[in-house]
Amino acid sequence: MNLTEVILIMAVIVIWLAFRRHKKIKAALPKEWLARHQAGQEARKAEMNKLARQSRITTASFTFRILIYFTLTFAIYALLADFFGWPGHERFKLRIAPGHLYDSPADMPPEIRSIWMVQAGLSIWAMVVLSCLFHLYEKGIFFAAKNVNFIRFFGYYMIINWVLDYQIQGQLRDLELSSTPLFGAFLIIFIAWIMDEGRKIQEEQELTV
Repeated sequence: MNLTEVILIMAVIVIWLAFRRHKKIKAALPKEWLARHQAGQEARKAEMNKLARQSRITTASFTFRILIYFTLTFAIYALLADFFGWPGHERFKLRIAPGHLYDSPADMPPEIRSIWMVQAGLSIWAMVVLSCLFHLYEKGIFFAAKNVNFIRFFGYYMIINWVLDYQIQGQLRDLELSSTPLFGAFLIIFIAWIMDEGRKIQEEQELTV
């Protein structure tokens, strides 16, 4: 018998003795201690699952924020390029309404250009608000008052944007608007209201306890 075989046999004996000792200790432990130990393991497992979910939400929120920043940068550059003739401005066609394309804001009628500028500024602001909402999700804040306000903002944004589209197409005498965005806007506002009421109920329960 060589040295390697002796070491392997000793290792097997040590593992077997350790296993027997573990079984004896476990059998001698009170049932209440075992129950607490098991509950502690379940609590740690639940905490690990919670952290894993939070990690996924943080990663997804960060990714969406980066995409929003890229989109926002491109939108601002395209807007300024159209106004000041920066490189690439000839590639950006401005679609104001179905069948109404313009090469630059200077080609638009003054009243159309004014409404379009308000609409463009509102859209940029909406992207900023969306980025702030994902920033809250990234920090693990899901049902705060700020979340509700940001979500409610998108409902009002859709309503205002629809009104601006109505004004533009009315000026062009070419109305082709759908009421679907309005339905979606009121639905978002209603969902935000439910979230806010649920948040208030939860806060009241926590104060009561």
